[in-house]
Amino acid sequence: MRAALSLLSLRPGSVGGAETYVRKLLAELPRAADPGDSLVAIMDRDVAGVLPTPGWERTVVDRSAAGVVLDRILEAFTPWRALGVERVFREVAADVALFPQQSIFPKRVRGKVVLSVGDVQHLFHPEHIPLFERAFRPAIYPYSMRRADRLVAVSEFTRTTLVERSGVPPEKITTIRHGYDPPAQRELRPTDRVSGRYLYYPAATFPHKNHAELIRSYAALRRRGDLGARLVFTGLRTRAWRRLARLSRELGVEDDVVHLGFLPYSEVRRVFAGAEAVVFPSRYEGFGIPVVEAALEFEKKVITSRLPVFDELGVPRARQIDFGDPEALLAALRLEGPTVLERRPATWADCARRTLEVMRRAAGER
Repeated sequence: MRAALSLLSLRPGSVGGAETYVRKLLAELPRAADPGDSLVAIMDRDVAGVLPTPGWERTVVDRSAAGVVLDRILEAFTPWRALGVERVFREVAADVALFPQQSIFPKRVRGKVVLSVGDVQHLFHPEHIPLFERAFRPAIYPYSMRRADRLVAVSEFTRTTLVERSGVPPEKITTIRHGYDPPAQRELRPTDRVSGRYLYYPAATFPHKNHAELIRSYAALRRRGDLGARLVFTGLRTRAWRRLARLSRELGVEDDVVHLGFLPYSEVRRVFAGAEAVVFPSRYEGFGIPVVEAALEFEKKVITSRLPVFDELGVPRARQIDFGDPEALLAALRLEGPTVLERRPATWADCARRTLEVMRRAAGER
């Protein structure tokens, strides 16, 4: 099988869990492939300059990242076609192409297509979606799901949503949950970017990630003297960070709330390693990769919000709380031991193997 992976929607350093997913596919698909398979990664000039792809044939579209973004917008809202990108896909001549970030570009790509879907937040919380995204998603997501020969949903929650709210035939969708890497044998040295005890929340400061509610409950516990640990964030700082920093000042915890910014994954692992607990107060998640990482790779105490997907991942109910209630946060932090998930997720190697199986089925269908 000749299989293509589109990286034309990838913007390193800005897309959180979606980027982790793509990078894990890049690493694991060559290991899962059969000897006769050939894998082709299709990317723009900017991504080609920063993203290593060992085990892959590389095809670089002669467009910058900004140019590809413009092309995608024009295709979504006008009859205009990205003919040059279409030509690249024709020349690659893959039996099947995987689009791992929910939209197909170019829209009129030929051949068999598998589409991964991981973010259906706009169907539940449109108020959290920026104005442009509220227009872009309806313009391209439904088309992409109709055009795709097969869909991969990153959780059963996502699959159910696609069937019930987007009208996708259930037989077209395969649930392949995100994975985790088995813990390494060697000891991981904790980060030296922050000292002392700390709670850790790895998430970009998007509205649905709910940093503000966490800060308020954290500040309430600090003021009472019930909590001595600092609160550490990593991830993309959006424009919302200014408001969150101001909130920390107003609540008197400015020196205790630390944002380390967007870090390389190797450094994120060291922040995980030093954390006393990992908190995840998000109002919406399609999966929740950091929750699995924290519990299985780093064996940390993990406390999440109450979401169906966290039930699916096996987070014990006692570890799912209302983050608006400081008492609930304190009680969860006082629970003994690391969080043991009630369901063992697949590894990233399993995820890649099953994804290849779906691609083979799509490639062989008339």
